[in-house]
Amino acid sequence: MDFDEQFLFLSFLFLECVFLYLMTQENRRWWVRPIFRERNEKGAFRNIFTHMKTKDPEMFFKYTRMLPDQFDSILCLLKPKLLKHSRREYLSPALKLAMTLKFLAHGGSFQSLSWEFRVGHSTVSKVIFETCTAIWDTMQPIYLKSPTEQEWINISHQFSNRWNFPHTLGAIDGKHVHIQCPLNSGSLYYNYKNHFSIILLACCDADYKFIWADIGAYGSEHDASVFRRSQMGKQLDEGSVQLPKVDQLPSSNVEMPYFFVGDEAFPLKPYLMRPYPGRQLTEQKSVFNYRLSRARRVIENSFGILASRWRVYRSPLLCSIKTTEAVVKATICLHNYLKTEAPTTYVPPTLIDSLKGW
Repeated sequence: MDFDEQFLFLSFLFLECVFLYLMTQENRRWWVRPIFRERNEKGAFRNIFTHMKTKDPEMFFKYTRMLPDQFDSILCLLKPKLLKHSRREYLSPALKLAMTLKFLAHGGSFQSLSWEFRVGHSTVSKVIFETCTAIWDTMQPIYLKSPTEQEWINISHQFSNRWNFPHTLGAIDGKHVHIQCPLNSGSLYYNYKNHFSIILLACCDADYKFIWADIGAYGSEHDASVFRRSQMGKQLDEGSVQLPKVDQLPSSNVEMPYFFVGDEAFPLKPYLMRPYPGRQLTEQKSVFNYRLSRARRVIENSFGILASRWRVYRSPLLCSIKTTEAVVKATICLHNYLKTEAPTTYVPPTLIDSLKGW
């Protein structure tokens, strides 16, 4: 085949490809579905969200779990990460945050969000992941940072004053986050509760705020093994965490290290206190277990507050593991932010009372 024949052949092949492409485009009914074209006029952001934000703060709180001023503060932090320049019509950072908060606060499917906000299903998935990741990247260094030595001491004072358990630095426990079974995962995510999950292992202070969290372990794993492999667990074993030095207990000459408290699933360590095992205990040991249980229950209540305010936890998350982990991270940051900036609004006393049986 000489040059001219080769050129003609390639030209014909190119034209045929163009023809086939145009034929496929003719079969497409529209570039953007009509329902999505009406986003600005009939979508939830313009007609429901904006109305509540400007005229009904009580309903706005139920919708987003925060007040309008707090929404604006978070939006100001996230805007640089959510703002994208495009020649085509784009979703504003405010709409992305509103859609994400609606999902976190009430759960539901991406399809229902697509219809409600008049945004494509695949776009909803991207927005939720992008916004949750932005929340973690922006707010974690502020509201979930590692405590200093003095901050650890302040936390121990909180536990001593509130729960009569001195030298406690935090309460540790795990929570199963219900998910749909990932493809080709076998029984890795299947837990003792007979459903699929990833594990949120976390530590909180006496005021129900999270200190650190490890997210994403298989649901089939044990809390103790998850803790051992977590970054915090490794650092504690290595002695690289700047914990307060051994000190005397209040009103005593007994020297005692500072420690975290966990249930019987965790091992006894110099930095980790667990209850005495068994049933036939002396009165002294029973009192000790009771006091430890009251201090440890703080983490259970923290998980209860988290699931009560962010009801995405109330049903299986129907998204990828990567997105699920981003969702969990975002709710933890939002929990700490609102517990810090609006404690009585976010966690009224009646909510704590309702969690006693959690």
